[in-house]
Amino acid sequence: MKKNYFIGIDVSKKNLDIAIYDEKGKSKENHLVIKNEATGFENFINWLKLKNITYEDIFICMEHTGLYSFEFQIFLEKMNIYYCMESGLRIKKSIGITRGKDDKIDAFRIAEYCYEKQEKLAPTVMPSKEIFALRRLISERKRYTQMLAKHKVIAKEIAKYESEIAQKRTMESIEFIKKKITDIEEELLQIINSEPSIKQNYSLLYSIKGIGIVNAINTIVFTNNFTAFSSPREYTCYIGVAPFPNRSGSSIHGKTSVSKLGNSNLKAELTQAALNAIRWDAGLKNYFNRKIKEKGGGRSNYGIVLNAVKFKLICRMFAVIKRQTPYIELSYN
Repeated sequence: MKKNYFIGIDVSKKNLDIAIYDEKGKSKENHLVIKNEATGFENFINWLKLKNITYEDIFICMEHTGLYSFEFQIFLEKMNIYYCMESGLRIKKSIGITRGKDDKIDAFRIAEYCYEKQEKLAPTVMPSKEIFALRRLISERKRYTQMLAKHKVIAKEIAKYESEIAQKRTMESIEFIKKKITDIEEELLQIINSEPSIKQNYSLLYSIKGIGIVNAINTIVFTNNFTAFSSPREYTCYIGVAPFPNRSGSSIHGKTSVSKLGNSNLKAELTQAALNAIRWDAGLKNYFNRKIKEKGGGRSNYGIVLNAVKFKLICRMFAVIKRQTPYIELSYN
């Protein structure tokens, strides 16, 4: 659908800076600042009405900002307004070299990006309330597991220098954190079981050796239950697992390697899944050992081969979802 007005929005906790793309420049009348709340959203609608701009005629682009944009996204969906959430890094790289930071200027830059990339930008679809709840809970679980790791270090490395009462408090803290993690996991499973399509896909992912509760839920959340990515390659690019060449002309002949861009948390969790997989899956264990031997060992080659195992796990996840049948492990004699 052709759009005539391209709107960039710079999102912050308290305010939304809104700008309409104008080929002639950043005119004052094309900029508005509203509160990031219901009254501000209504002011935005009134502003559009004063300009005789209809909802069907606009295309809004915003950066991913987590929770800060959530209420406004809900509002846009209710009003049936076409919008797109885009990576802040992708917008920044597209714009080129910039200096300084100004919310108003950033809003106009996003609006210009929206205009220039309009053919390639797809409308964003809000995740279901179950997906959103899973995302918040898995983040909460991550915080508690980090706390648990710190307390375990204290119990092991530092406790011998502390009093018995202090050691007791540390152990009590460890048990308390473990209980919180268990409670969160129970709540995660309750949400999963409440939505048939999520429950089905979770069971399929969990059938793959190496894929546990965290990686199964992460994949469901960040693929929007396998609707946001059409292929495993797209998803590996998103999380930073896919390898890319590093060559140019006759002078640059770098190694093919993964990009440092991507979702580092997803990549780290998938690393643990790969380590578990090569321990418990005979096929992946044989594959890993064979590839390490072919490459002559070494720490750098270990990481390359482990990355290949991650890619295989992602391919298996997408395969079981596509077939809608559990993973069947081949027998290796």
